[in-house]
Amino acid sequence: MNKTKKQTIFKFNKKRDSVFLIFVLGTFVFWFLNKLSKEYSQVVYYPIHYSSLSKEYVFQENPPKELGFRIKGNGFYFLGVAFNKPEIEVSVKHLKRKSKYDYYLVNNDLKKQVRNSIKENITLVDVISDTLFVKLGKRSFKKVPVIPNVNIGYHLGYKSFTGYNISPDSILISGPEMQVAKVDKINLEPFKEANVQESINKDLAIVKSNVPKITYSTEKVNLKIEIEKITEKTLMIPIQIINAPIGDEVVVYPKKIEVDCLVRLSQFNEIKSSEFLVVCDFNKRTSKHMKTELRQKPSIVSSVKLNVDEVEYLILK
Repeated sequence: MNKTKKQTIFKFNKKRDSVFLIFVLGTFVFWFLNKLSKEYSQVVYYPIHYSSLSKEYVFQENPPKELGFRIKGNGFYFLGVAFNKPEIEVSVKHLKRKSKYDYYLVNNDLKKQVRNSIKENITLVDVISDTLFVKLGKRSFKKVPVIPNVNIGYHLGYKSFTGYNISPDSILISGPEMQVAKVDKINLEPFKEANVQESINKDLAIVKSNVPKITYSTEKVNLKIEIEKITEKTLMIPIQIINAPIGDEVVVYPKKIEVDCLVRLSQFNEIKSSEFLVVCDFNKRTSKHMKTELRQKPSIVSSVKLNVDEVEYLILK
């Protein structure tokens, strides 16, 4: 009997609690709808969509992405705006020009743009930003040189005679005219190798400028370095006297000097003494000596060294 009574009381209390919860929920919904039906004044920031911009023109700097407006409307409108804000369409045709790149849209024109974009039954009280400023100009193109940063250390007995070659050696950049004017070169990522004895053929990434809104015709540049095995060659080169006095014979000692140079191993036998020119200028003489100068050498040699810096001379009359 007691058990049946307790079950009856439990069911009654559960039913009473459910009715109470429904009553509270209904009261809340009624109160919430009543609040939403009232009019409020609030600042709303709308995203901007810029229209009627021709392909020839671009924004020189990022334009404002949103504008703030004080709006009067009921709570239903502001609840909807919280989840989905309409875009404000601003036509660049309505912008007024202040200087070469500076354009603006004043308060009244901004209000017109908002009224055209927002169809809901609201009251536009004011614009938070009194004037919209943007920087607008032509799209520009410019070719700028590529600057490599190459640091090579060769293995003993190896060298590059041609140096490094980059392709392309310049890059076409494009973007807002105002920004393109700031870029005068493009650096390459550093390339450093030690103990090199094989030719290099590698693509290097460019280092993009921190100037905004710039695009590049390519983002990689090819680096080539021909590495060859080298050897040293020593030749005996006769000395020629220049600017000697007419009618006098100038004799130097020694008449030939050793010249050391580096040459490709494959071209060792191609190097001839006749391809070198070592001179002594009579006009630069001292009382006893004349300095030796290298005036000519083959293009396929490097690191040419004269083993004698100066020679003695005699004037025979």
